[in-house]
Amino acid sequence: MSQPYLSLEAELHDAFWEAEDEASEVRLMENFLRKHPGTALEIGCGSGRLMCPLLAAGLAVEGLELSPDMIDLGRKRAVRHGLDPIVHSGDMTTWNPPRVYQALLAPAFTLQLAPDPDAALRHWSRWLETGGGLYLTVFMPYAELLGDLPENQWYPDHQVKLTGGGEGLLETRHRLDHGNRVIHREHRYSLTGPNPAKHESRQSIRWIEHTEMVRLLDHAGFRIDRFFLDFDPARTTTDPDREDFDGILTYEATMLSKQERL
Repeated sequence: MSQPYLSLEAELHDAFWEAEDEASEVRLMENFLRKHPGTALEIGCGSGRLMCPLLAAGLAVEGLELSPDMIDLGRKRAVRHGLDPIVHSGDMTTWNPPRVYQALLAPAFTLQLAPDPDAALRHWSRWLETGGGLYLTVFMPYAELLGDLPENQWYPDHQVKLTGGGEGLLETRHRLDHGNRVIHREHRYSLTGPNPAKHESRQSIRWIEHTEMVRLLDHAGFRIDRFFLDFDPARTTTDPDREDFDGILTYEATMLSKQERL
């Protein structure tokens, strides 16, 4: 089963993202969807942080989300923006859609939360029509792997001032499992201000090196059309291991027919 964001973890998720990123993935996904007209599905749409701007831009995007807390936050966001999105409740590793899509979106490192990324990609491929597009972002956790962040010690991870007053805080402790290429994280969330709260959670994230990502996409029947670094389409390379970058890789791929896979 995938790992849902619940309680305070769900409430602070978007605030932390928005403090560090100026909607760069929204722009990338909008451009991607213009090349794949039709109805798209965002896998792990959360509270609609990315999906709602796409809908507001006139694009046909449905969502899939496991966390009931995130779905509830998404409904409130949609009402604020005058939107009425279609959001399916389900686990991205087992859910079966009511239709096939012309594009799939898996931003914000969603694939790395799957217990088996290979099986997840192959499952997703059944949701996409031949010739449909896949937008996918993964990251390499270089700060943990290179020891810049201490293993088995609590450290401040995120801090953000909230518009309603108070601050959202996140402390993290991690353990590396090199054999399985998994980071096991423990999180301590806290909210200060008028309505203080605390929440603890655990999360396992799989890191996927570029050569492995190429293999997984090929195994699932996809052809990589392009990939780039750190949300910048101009930053292309033949070998990410030789580049100095933040560890973020974005892939755009096409679903091949059975004949093309042979």
